[in-house]
Amino acid sequence: MKISWWGNRSVDWYLGLALAFVAGLGLRCYLLADQVFLDDEWHGFYFALGKSPGWLLTHFSVPGATCLPLNFYIWLLGQTTGWSETLLRLPSLLCGSLLLLCPLLLQRLVGTRRTLLLAFLLAISPVLIFYSRLCRPYSAVAFLGFAAVLLAARWWQTGERKWGVWFVLAGVLAIYFHLFAIVTVAAPFLAAFTVFVWRRFAGNRPDDVPPTSFGKWLVAGAATAAVSALLVLPALIHSMHDTFFYVALHGSFSAAGFAEMASLFSGTSLVPLVAVFWLAAIGGAVEQCRRNPWLGWTLVSLFPLHLLALLLSRPDGAQSTIVLTRYCIPLVPVCLFFAACGIQWAWDAIAARITFPPWLQTGTAAMLVAWLLLAGPLPQTYAAPNNFTNHSAFQRHYGDIEWRWSFFSDLIPPAIRPAAVLMVDEVSPFYQTLGQEAGHRPIVEYPMVIGDHFNTLYYYQHFHHRPVLVGYAAGVSLPRGLAAGYVFGNTYVDEVLSLAPDPSRLHFRNFIDMDDLSRMRERQVEYVVLHKRFESQLPQLMLPLPELGRLYKKYSQALGPPVFEDEHIAVFRW
Repeated sequence: MKISWWGNRSVDWYLGLALAFVAGLGLRCYLLADQVFLDDEWHGFYFALGKSPGWLLTHFSVPGATCLPLNFYIWLLGQTTGWSETLLRLPSLLCGSLLLLCPLLLQRLVGTRRTLLLAFLLAISPVLIFYSRLCRPYSAVAFLGFAAVLLAARWWQTGERKWGVWFVLAGVLAIYFHLFAIVTVAAPFLAAFTVFVWRRFAGNRPDDVPPTSFGKWLVAGAATAAVSALLVLPALIHSMHDTFFYVALHGSFSAAGFAEMASLFSGTSLVPLVAVFWLAAIGGAVEQCRRNPWLGWTLVSLFPLHLLALLLSRPDGAQSTIVLTRYCIPLVPVCLFFAACGIQWAWDAIAARITFPPWLQTGTAAMLVAWLLLAGPLPQTYAAPNNFTNHSAFQRHYGDIEWRWSFFSDLIPPAIRPAAVLMVDEVSPFYQTLGQEAGHRPIVEYPMVIGDHFNTLYYYQHFHHRPVLVGYAAGVSLPRGLAAGYVFGNTYVDEVLSLAPDPSRLHFRNFIDMDDLSRMRERQVEYVVLHKRFESQLPQLMLPLPELGRLYKKYSQALGPPVFEDEHIAVFRW
């Protein structure tokens, strides 16, 4: 029995794809304008300050910490429109949105039902949504890497030159955004050459000749390698002298890290749902290896290839699940594709034995997608107001957040990890009281450190429920906190923004100059919170800010004495 999703397959498929695209775009854009620039996003911004475009295109800071085309883009913004959170994140948002259209490349290969389900799984995938909202290269790598494999499959199937050209272009751009994408881009070439060698020695039937010849694949491989070398090799050579080995061969792996990837890839920590997802993915992989052997085996080969590349390179931070996921991010849409195929395969097997109305399959698929969405991290992450949805606390794992203590990172040494944790009973009572007040006016928090490991502003917001603007002071320079090519986690935002050659180019919506009182009035700020000394043992991990004393006097003169003060904070009210 053949089952269609609705009535007219072609029209309904395009409508369904459009619905998935709108839903995915909405999830990627929700609250995006309110998100504070955080953590690794500062690497590229800091590295681009004061550099020439020629330098940025030929030098890494630390491989993986910044991205050549993004560095150039950040420099270009500084020369034209200026910097804002939205513009800095625009390339990632664009690539994350284009990834939602990849099912268009699969429709003729695997059919409408599988691709439509894939479209909705891509739309709601938390890890893909997360990286679509960051000024980092991983959204681009997910899109370009996955698209490269699909374009290669279309080229293998049809032999049309346009698909080969697009495949090479996508592959080169993927590598340009992140060197680890070489693994993904190499897979189609390895698959093609394996088939050609097999046919050469096993014999070749006339009806089993692919439209694309071995020579064309050689040309495509040479073109990809040559253009990629031209774009990346100068920076790689420079980094070999210093920064490359800050990252490579420094990591260590843990079984727990790999196990937790199953949750991030599936988009939920609910064990039964994770099990269903991976059973479907394994079934879909088996089905595709039978129905579309070249595509299926090429996609399957990505898993051992990524594992081998990780074991050989041992990147720094490999003990962390989220770091492993970054390096393997093209595998996320691959897993979603296999899961969609497995689910549809199961439905087809059932439909061959049991008669049921077409709407039942559609409704069941919709309920599964809704279950994945509601059982994932998005409901708690998108509980507004939240100016810190990009904070690692919301992305470390996809279970319920433990609010009895603040986020602690597995990327910092275990010896100092306890010092970075803030317990709930250490939070100032001011935040608890503010959370009980009726009101929606924003508060200003000052200061803020860049790294998620030490940034507790998200934790305070959980209790006070107010929109947050982060304050900074211009002209701040401390004896440590900035390295030659990257920032440390305990670096203050002030230190980086003070390096902007032209402050008029700073158009950050969620940062505000602490000396600009008129701007605070325009933003209808209700409270200004000065953190004289962060709670717990955090002060041991940070240098004191010399601006705090000056700002305390300034606000006391402008607004009167603090309405609340203890040993940690001083709060001024407008």
